[in-house]
Amino acid sequence: MKITQQHKSFFFGNQLFGGQEQSIGEKAAMKKQLAMKGAMHVVTSTNKSEKKIDELSEEHKGRIRQLQDDSEEASAFLKDVNQKMQETKEACGIADDSQEQKDLELLQKQYEMQKPGSSVTLTEEEQERLANMGEMTEYQKLAMELYKEADHWKTKMGDYQDEMVAEGKAVRSIKIDRLKSHAMEDAQKTKEEMLEAASKEIVGMLVDDAKDKIEEKAEELQEAAEEKKEKEEELEEQIEAAKEKKSQAEAAAEEVRESIADMTEAAAKGDDIVRDIDDEIQKIMEEEKLLLEDLKGLTIDAGA
Repeated sequence: MKITQQHKSFFFGNQLFGGQEQSIGEKAAMKKQLAMKGAMHVVTSTNKSEKKIDELSEEHKGRIRQLQDDSEEASAFLKDVNQKMQETKEACGIADDSQEQKDLELLQKQYEMQKPGSSVTLTEEEQERLANMGEMTEYQKLAMELYKEADHWKTKMGDYQDEMVAEGKAVRSIKIDRLKSHAMEDAQKTKEEMLEAASKEIVGMLVDDAKDKIEEKAEELQEAAEEKKEKEEELEEQIEAAKEKKSQAEAAAEEVRESIADMTEAAAKGDDIVRDIDDEIQKIMEEEKLLLEDLKGLTIDAGA
C-alpha cells in the first residue's frame, strides 16, 4: 500500500511516535487503554483456550455417541447372526447333544485358540478328535461362517467399548483439569490485578505531575517574589537618590539664598558706601571750592 503524506502525518507525527508532547491526561488515558487491552487479551486468550477445551471435550463426547451408535449397530448385527445360527441349526435338524453339534463346538474352540493372545487350550482327547473328525458337514460349514461373523461383531463391540472407556476417561480428565486450573477465575483475577496496577500507576503519574506543577508554580512565585523584591530595592534606591538630590537641591538653594542675602546685604552696604563716598566727595568738592575761592581771594589780595 502506498503511504501518502497524510498517512505519514498520522503514523509518524502522532503521539505514538513522539511527534507531539502528550498531556498528562492523554498519557493517563493511553495507559488505561493499554492496561485494558492487555487485561482483555488475558481474558480473551483464556476464553479461547477454554473454548478449545470445550470443543475438545465435545469432540470426545461426540465420539462416544458415535461409538454407542456403532456398538448398537454391531449388537444388532450380532443378534441377527445368532438368529441365523439358530435357524440354521433348526433347519438342519441338529440336536444339542448330537455328535455333529459337539464337533462344531470343538471346531469353534479350536478357532478361539488360534486367535492372538488367546488363553484357550485343547485337551489331548480334543486334539485327537479334531485329527480324526474328517471333513466338515454342510451344517458345520454354515455354522462356522456364521460363528466367525458373530466373532467379528463381538470384536467390534469390544473395540467400541474399549474406545468409549478411553473417551470417557478423556472427558473426565478434562473436567478434573478444569476444576484444578480455575483458568477463567485466574484470568479474571489477573485482569483485575493488571487494571489495579495500571490504576495505581496512573494515580502515581497524576500525583507526580501535580507535584511537578506545584514545584513549578512555587518556583514561579519565588521568582516573582525575588523580582518584586528587586524592584522594591530599586525603588528604594531611586527614592533615596531622589531624597539625596532633594537634599542637595535644598542645600544648593540654601547656598543660593545665603549668597543672594549676602549680595543683597553687600549691595545695601554698597549703597551706603556710595552715599558716604558721594558725601565725602561732595564735602571735598565743597572744601576745594572754598579753597579755590580762598585762592582766588588770595590772588586778588596780592594784586592789590
